[in-house]
Amino acid sequence: MRDPLYLYSRLILGTALVLGLMIVGWPTAVAEEGQRVEVFNADFERPEGGNPPVGWAMWGPQQDKVPEHFVTDRSEARSGKASLRIFHPAKTRGYIVTDPQHAIRPAEGMAYEVRFWAKADRPRKARFGITAYRSIRPFVDAPSPGAWPIEVTPEWQAYRFEFFEGLDFFADESQYLLLTFSAVTDTAEEGTLWVDDIEVWVRPSPQPRVINPATLKYPPVNHRLRPGKSLAITIDSTTSWGPTTRQVTGISFHRVAGWTGQPFDREGRYRLTSSQEEAIRQLRLPMSRFYAVGDEPFPVEEALDRIAWLCNRVGIPQEWMVIELEEQSAARRIAPEGWASAVEHVKKKGYRFRFWEVANEPYSSLWGKGGAFSSAEDYMEHFKAVAKAIRAVDPSAQVGVAIHPRNVRWGNLVLRQTAGDYDFVVGHYYSFPRIFQQPFEEVVITENMRTLDLILKIQALIREYNGSRPVYQLDTEWGLHAGGPAGERADYVDRNANIWGVLHRAVRMIYYAREGMLRGASGWQMLNRTAGQGFAILFSDAPESRSMLYWLYYYFNRHLGSELVAFEGEAPFYKAPSDPEGAFAAPLTPLVVTREPNGNRLWIILANGSWETAVPMQLRFRGFRPARYIGTLLTDHDLDGKPLLPPGKTFARPFQARLVEGELRGELPAHSVVFLTVEGVNSPVTR
Repeated sequence: MRDPLYLYSRLILGTALVLGLMIVGWPTAVAEEGQRVEVFNADFERPEGGNPPVGWAMWGPQQDKVPEHFVTDRSEARSGKASLRIFHPAKTRGYIVTDPQHAIRPAEGMAYEVRFWAKADRPRKARFGITAYRSIRPFVDAPSPGAWPIEVTPEWQAYRFEFFEGLDFFADESQYLLLTFSAVTDTAEEGTLWVDDIEVWVRPSPQPRVINPATLKYPPVNHRLRPGKSLAITIDSTTSWGPTTRQVTGISFHRVAGWTGQPFDREGRYRLTSSQEEAIRQLRLPMSRFYAVGDEPFPVEEALDRIAWLCNRVGIPQEWMVIELEEQSAARRIAPEGWASAVEHVKKKGYRFRFWEVANEPYSSLWGKGGAFSSAEDYMEHFKAVAKAIRAVDPSAQVGVAIHPRNVRWGNLVLRQTAGDYDFVVGHYYSFPRIFQQPFEEVVITENMRTLDLILKIQALIREYNGSRPVYQLDTEWGLHAGGPAGERADYVDRNANIWGVLHRAVRMIYYAREGMLRGASGWQMLNRTAGQGFAILFSDAPESRSMLYWLYYYFNRHLGSELVAFEGEAPFYKAPSDPEGAFAAPLTPLVVTREPNGNRLWIILANGSWETAVPMQLRFRGFRPARYIGTLLTDHDLDGKPLLPPGKTFARPFQARLVEGELRGELPAHSVVFLTVEGVNSPVTR
């Protein structure tokens, strides 16, 4: 799972590790010195002084914006009479950026070089980066050109970083660039940093540009509905939209012998209780994934044996179990020979594993983890060697490349440079809203639409780079991934998995199943402990309890037939305040209708993404005579309710509607997911 860069809350979406050089004293100028860009109060000599200095702004959680921590220091200077002093108290998350009113406005095809001097109270790692926005009125995040740890000492040292438009970011997307400084890389530490004599230079970029996705044409997200005042649709049983994408409702495990001690402990003993085992079986999972399979305390062959045994025991198809071998934080890599050995073992034992994901989030160095891959180029070289080794053993194997879809080097460039070597792409399409600032509807509807558009954009890039070669996306982690108001990690933010997370995932899976933009998707995560309820389905220290997310998947997988049924009609649409042009406006009440071929039963899944408004519902039928229905409703009225439910409890209840003159009429309650089984005339009521 992604460990977000909370140090820079707005760098989460696109931090890039690009060409950055830490040096003592600037070397001779680069080949072309270029033109100097004015940075307001870059030497901190303005007579106004100020805390923070004029032209600079405090950033981070509101409680950490303390003016006395960001001051004009007239007792320390590398040159002149003043510098910027940043004090970081332990366990805080404040930092400083150039005032957005004085942001750098980048241009296409240019290279940018940032130079500055810095020192610290003692040797440590500090951080410099670029915070990027598409807009500052309102603030709309954009991918960042970069963030870099810097080694600082009590002596003034010079630092220089360079990044390239068209390779590290796109100027039409990241339109406002803010220089960003923090005194530490580890927010648990206390530290002081001084900065002085900042310069920014720009020159024509010598680097070739990758394709700008904004220049690609691809079909928009298909909502299948028109704007209207209520949900009024006609379901046409005479028309099929093709097969349902049923593999998008999976749930990923973490490790075979993970830190929770389940499903196996570090001695390899099976530790799921019979209740947990049956709970997983009842989910009817179409897909799952294990990572770090080659990093367990027992040989990789034994880990694979245990996964195969578990699949058979709980009913997960081996054909749809994705296997990733390397250490979960990308701290260590496994040689191509090690991957080949694992594939050979699978063939020898007759296991049906076919999906091999090469590294879990190899870009984790972006937030201070990892270390196995110093750059995207390093990962690309490793990936190509591993893919070759896997195919030498099993030519039919499917090999997946891991990308950061919001980062140009770790996404776009990786797709281009490894094209021809990957069969599928793993994007980990988490959504990163400001869940304590944004409206419920924006988190549930708009953030999903942004992510779905990103998926389509990445697929367009895949097609561009791979030509006629069929390449698909198969996601192995996703979910609602919001930090807490005091910088809490997403694992410990209940909103990610209570009614917020339930509606967010329901809307996403409705689109995934209906529109088929991914071949499969497995959400994060199956097991955790009750201290962290932000993602988990089941809990090792509460084996009899189930989470709200558990019941979402339980009912979803019982209400997806293999064939999509067409419908047409209208529904209320939602347009977020952050989306004034309505680029991501979408129905508040998305739905999917499915059946089995030649069957006389329809399954309908609907969601209402409004927190306050119930929506009238009218379902008409063409080529189908409804005789009866069974309805189930999932809802909860506490925005900050605990995701974990008491033992033996669900949060499902019957949904009441009316069959009137061949129509199903009712009302979709606010913030709810509804599951309907509609039986035709002469059909028994079953699920």
